[in-house]
Amino acid sequence: MKLLITSDVHSNEEALKEIIKRHQDVTHHINAGDMCMDPKKYEKYHIITVKGNNDFGVDIPYFRLLDIDGIRILVTHGHHEHVKFGLERLKLKAKMHEVNLCIFGHTHERYMMVDENILFINPGALGDHHRSYAIYENEQVTFYTR
Repeated sequence: MKLLITSDVHSNEEALKEIIKRHQDVTHHINAGDMCMDPKKYEKYHIITVKGNNDFGVDIPYFRLLDIDGIRILVTHGHHEHVKFGLERLKLKAKMHEVNLCIFGHTHERYMMVDENILFINPGALGDHHRSYAIYENEQVTFYTR
């Protein structure tokens, strides 16, 4: 399993297309919200995404629980968990759902840590000047800037 992890695309379809083309060997593309574009534009790329605080007028869930190759994954944007003020709510949610991996965004800052055997990943923001994202493969995380 190889995951392309993005967040906070903020309508930057050019950057999105570029990294999708660069990483054609991924098995899944997970986005942690704030795509900020018409769902028809990103549905064609088969992106699993959640609703962020800037995703107006789209009918998608605020968080998802996924099971991919036996790995239980929580995906959320993070604004409901107030991640800009700390990760305590996010940690509680991840523990409550008994996940192995928690993917979030909202802060636009790359982040990775393990807490009580849960790997937390924020890929940063694809739509800002850093244009960062992450690849998760074989329990390893690599951060990239576009």
